[in-house]
Amino acid sequence: MKKCLISWTTLAILAACAVFPAQADSTGIGHSNAPIFSTQEKIVFTLKTDFGDLWNHRAIPNAEVPEDIRDFTAPGRLSWKDGSGSHDLPVQVQLRGNTSQAKTECPFPKMTISFEKDRATDDRVSKGTLFDGLHSVGIGTHCGGKPGASQRFHRVWGGLSPHREALVYKVQELLGVPGFQAAATSFSYIDSTTGRGPVEPQPSGFAVNQPMPGFFLENIKTFVKNAKGKEIRAADSPIKDSDTQYIFTSLTEAQKDARNAGSQIEPIDPRGIIRLMLFQSLIANYDWILRTSPDDTSASRGLWNMKVVEADGKWIVFPYDYDLAGWVRPDDSAPELPNFNNPFFKPADISAVVAEFRQKRPAVEALVDDLAKEDRNGAASIKSRIKSFYAALDRKFP
Repeated sequence: MKKCLISWTTLAILAACAVFPAQADSTGIGHSNAPIFSTQEKIVFTLKTDFGDLWNHRAIPNAEVPEDIRDFTAPGRLSWKDGSGSHDLPVQVQLRGNTSQAKTECPFPKMTISFEKDRATDDRVSKGTLFDGLHSVGIGTHCGGKPGASQRFHRVWGGLSPHREALVYKVQELLGVPGFQAAATSFSYIDSTTGRGPVEPQPSGFAVNQPMPGFFLENIKTFVKNAKGKEIRAADSPIKDSDTQYIFTSLTEAQKDARNAGSQIEPIDPRGIIRLMLFQSLIANYDWILRTSPDDTSASRGLWNMKVVEADGKWIVFPYDYDLAGWVRPDDSAPELPNFNNPFFKPADISAVVAEFRQKRPAVEALVDDLAKEDRNGAASIKSRIKSFYAALDRKFP
C-alpha cells in the first residue's frame, strides 16, 4: 500500500475548500497553466541585462510616460537549472510600476520580461520550459538590497518584501478573489556591461552580488488571453490608450457602461466585491480605489490598483499590487473594515462572505506558517494582523 505524505498546510486548504468551494465563475479564470506557478523545485534564476541602461529609463510617477521611456526594453538572458536540465533564454527586459520606479523608493525596481520568438520555429523560446505558454511575466524584486525601508512610502528593503507579497497572492486565491498567480523564488542578477552584480543607485548603493528573494507574477496580458476576454478601464483614467475602451464608471452602472460599448453583461456579483473588500482589509492594503456607484464621493476615480476584464458575459473585478500592504511592510495600525453602507450590498450577502472568511482562517494561517520557515518576524507580524482583523470582524458582525 502506497503511503501518501501531505502537509498540514495542504490539509487546511483542502478542508476550507471542501466547505466553501472556489467560485467556479471567477476564481482561476485567466490563470496560466505555465509550470512556474505550480513547481515545487527550489530554483535560483539568473537574469543578465544592462541594468544601468534599464534604470536610466525609469518613469516619472503619476505622469504620462514619454514613449521613449514607456517602450524601452533592454535585451537580456534568463537562465536556470531544473529537473529537466539547464535553460538559457533570450528575453527583453522592461521596468514596471508607478511610484516604485523612483530611485528613492525602489533602487531595484519591478520588471517585466518578454520571451523572444525562435526564428527557426516561430514559437516562443519559453515553449517546453517552466514558462510554457507565457509571452511575458512580471518579476517582483527585492526593491532595495540595503536593510531598511524607503523614506516616503516605507517600502521594505533588504529582501524581505517579495515573498510576503507572493504570499498575499496565494491568500487571494484561497479566499476566492480572482487575480494573478504568483510564484516565490530567488534571483541572481548580472550586469552585462561588467559581468558582476549590479550596484543599486543611492540612497542604497547595495552591490547585488548574491541571490535575492523575488517572485514571478502573471500580468494582465496573460490574464486577458487565458480568460478570452478584454480589459476594461475607467472612463476617468488619467492615462489614455487608443486601443482600449474606457467604459467603466462604477459597479452599479456596469451593465449600462457595457451597453454603451456594445456589450451585454450580467450584473456584477455583490458577493465577489464584498469578498474583495474584506480581503483588502485582511491584508491591510488601502492603496486602491473602486467606485461603487455614481454618487460614491469617497472614490476620487473609478479604478486604482484594480483590474476589470470582460469575459463570458461578465465583468471580473480584481485587485493587484500589494507592496504597500500591511502584510508586506510592518504596520501596527488598527484594521479598517470596509463600509458597506450602499444598497449594492445586501445583509445576506455580507453575512455569507463573512462566514466564508471565518471558515477559511485556519487555511490562511497555514500559508503564513509556511512563510515563517524563512521569515519568522514577517510571519509573526502577519499573524498579529490576522488576529486583529478577525477580532474587528467579530465586533462588527457578531
